[in-house]
Amino acid sequence: MDLYELARGPFVWISFAVFVSGCLYKIIILAMGHPSVSVYPAASVKGGLRSFLFGILPFGSSYMRKNPSLTIITAVFHLCLLLLPVFLCAHIVLWYESWKILWWSLPDNLADFMTLSVVCACIFFLARRFFLPEARALTRSGDIILLALVLAPFLTGFLATHHWGPYRPLLISHIISGEILFCVIPFSKLGHMFFFWFSRAYMGAEYSKVMRAGDW
Repeated sequence: MDLYELARGPFVWISFAVFVSGCLYKIIILAMGHPSVSVYPAASVKGGLRSFLFGILPFGSSYMRKNPSLTIITAVFHLCLLLLPVFLCAHIVLWYESWKILWWSLPDNLADFMTLSVVCACIFFLARRFFLPEARALTRSGDIILLALVLAPFLTGFLATHHWGPYRPLLISHIISGEILFCVIPFSKLGHMFFFWFSRAYMGAEYSKVMRAGDW
């Protein structure tokens, strides 16, 4: 069994197992946690929902409205990052070959545009961390590594699709980098894609009655 077969077979199951077990571990940790004593113990379900809504809608919070270019780039980045792996035709073909499951796919031109959007957004975020003083002050080496991990599968996948370079090494790099990213998600800041919902709703529920703000 060569590296390509390993990447398409055992490595997929390993990455999936690490991802699921990591998410379950984080959920168990959250469930076992005890709420701290607060000066403002009254919670508001309405406040939690309101905070959740402000967090996911572009320009919903005051910070987003103050940084329109960052908001637009971030929204496009997250949208492409979530939709592209699921609705890319090549990925759907693999699902069909393995499980006989089929669903709607993105047009190739749109998929290319979304891939390049992710690549450009990663470069923008990287440049921002290097050149914007307030972002640079908070940047750690792990943040740069995470950006590189997000960038790698999209860049290698785009290059492999268009045969811009040695196809098989690029394809193997695309698969393995995606699997590494999958493994890292629950144990890094990338986990916010799952746990953002809990933290945002909790903070809104706890503090909205006092702060009366939509941005925490």
